[in-house]
Parts: sequence; structure tokens; C-alpha cells
Amino acid sequence: MFIVWIAKVVAALNANTRSTEIGAAIAYAFLLALIPAGNLLWIALLVLSFFVRINNAMLFVFLAVFSLFAAIFDPLTDLVGYAVLKAGFLTSLWTSLANIPFVPWTKFNNTLVMGGLLVGLVLFVPVAWAFSALVKAWRSGVREKLYNLKAVQAFLKWPVVSTITKIFGKIFSVAKGLA
Repeated sequence: MFIVWIAKVVAALNANTRSTEIGAAIAYAFLLALIPAGNLLWIALLVLSFFVRINNAMLFVFLAVFSLFAAIFDPLTDLVGYAVLKAGFLTSLWTSLANIPFVPWTKFNNTLVMGGLLVGLVLFVPVAWAFSALVKAWRSGVREKLYNLKAVQAFLKWPVVSTITKIFGKIFSVAKGLA
């Protein structure tokens, strides 16, 4: 399944998909990776991702990648979450939210959850913009330069790689015919 997602990522990078959709998917994956999974907030954000126009293959691949490195951001998210949850003028808001049914299941009162949400929201636009620019650069010439390297051409000639490339090429051509 993960190999299919990676193939879809490569296809999206080379396809006519808007670079902003790819950048938004990667930024959304970054947001989800910063929030510890297993609470109602994370699940609600994941479900919301299916209703917005982003590349879901990019979302899941980069969610897996960012989740590997999310612990690096834990000291920052913990500090931000603690500061927001302990802010005196917000105490009544947190108390009111804690008394609403189902809201405590979001774990909003956890410093890592609150900090991850806030840091992810603050960094959403810069991350989306940066990855959108990288996709545009990839499409404008980096792709051709990379494919023309002798090492890449040699790698693509390996029997296993060429077989996989042919299989995925047939799968994508059949899928395009069904659409």
C-alpha cells in the first residue's frame, strides 16, 4: 500500500496537479504530525482532510515521514501549549470547553496537543508555500536535470526497477482510462 502511495506521489509531482494542492497536503501532514494521534481532535482533522481539495497520497506519505521526526518539535509544542493553557485570561474558556460533552476527548488540555495544533496552524502557510515553490522548481527543470544524470539512467535500467516502472505505468494508464 505504501509503495502505491509513493507511486502516486511521483505521479502527482509530474502530473498536472496544482502545486498549491500538493503544498497544502504536505503542510496538512505537518500539522497532523505535530498533534499526538489518538484523540478526537486528530481524528476530526484527518476526516476533514478528505473534504478539502488536497493530494491525499502526499498527505499520507508525508504524514508518515513527518511523524518520524515530530518528536524533535515536542519541546517547542509543549512550551507553547503550556503557555496557552496557563494564560490567565483564557482560564474561563478552558473551563467552559472542558464542561462541554465530547470536547474533553479532543485532549485540548494536553500541552502537546494544544501546542502542536497552534504551532502547526502558525506554520501551515509557510510550509505550504515552501513546498509549493519546491514543486514548481521540480517541474520547471530540476526533474529533467535529475532524470538525465547517468546514475539515474543506470538505476532505471536495473531489471527490478524497470519492471516496477512498467507495472506502475500500466496501472496508471488503466486508471486514467477508467476516469
